Amino acid sequence: MGGGPPGARLPAKMREVLTRIARGLQEAPDRAAELVLRRGEVNDRLHRTVDVMKEIEVRTAGEVAVETDGNGGKRWPNEAARNAEIRRRLQADPAYLAATAEADRLRQELRAVDAEIEQVSRRHRSDANMAYLVANLLGAGLRAEAEAVLAAYGSEPEAPEEPQAQAEPESQAQAPKADGLETGTVKVLEVRPGQAQGTVRAWCEGPEGKVAVYAKNGAAKTLSGAVGRQVTIRYRRLDKGLFAVEARPVA
Repeated sequence: MGGGPPGARLPAKMREVLTRIARGLQEAPDRAAELVLRRGEVNDRLHRTVDVMKEIEVRTAGEVAVETDGNGGKRWPNEAARNAEIRRRLQADPAYLAATAEADRLRQELRAVDAEIEQVSRRHRSDANMAYLVANLLGAGLRAEAEAVLAAYGSEPEAPEEPQAQAEPESQAQAPKADGLETGTVKVLEVRPGQAQGTVRAWCEGPEGKVAVYAKNGAAKTLSGAVGRQVTIRYRRLDKGLFAVEARPVA
């Protein structure tokens, strides 16, 4: 069994992992509360938007039901004809189309918030279990085993996108015209530190809705200092989110 001098300090890398675990345990409750509040706000907006859609649908159905053919008869005499006309008018109604698009966007945002709530919950449970395990190993004098466990836990990626982003060579990340890069402007809503030193995950809003933007080095610093403001980024698309290789504040 492994062991070590009673007063020996854990290696710096292991202390970093323990620090991250402690920070995560401290921040998770507040983060969960923020997400629950945000979910409630999004859900309220979704219900209001759906109510607008229903009002338009009811109004349109009423107009079609009472419309006459000019001779005193119903213009749309059967249910199939009325339903078809209702659908046609709704698809030509700008207010209804706008409400439909907004409802779809809010449903996507709600799913994203739910996914983040689940991620925070799972991470909190994982960190708590790991802290308990390491404490027991160290208490039993199994220092080497505790170090091995922390090393394995510290190598776990925070998100599937981030290791891909970090794997990019520095020269490629800074290439001004690298293949596959796009340019866009987003508003930075929130920035969280990534697992690796110097990396961040920013929650941003752009033309396509809200999206996670991963960055490191200079781009990470720019995003971190631009919360509540717009930035222009040059980015590469990931499976879930964007990886910004450059970022600059919008004047």
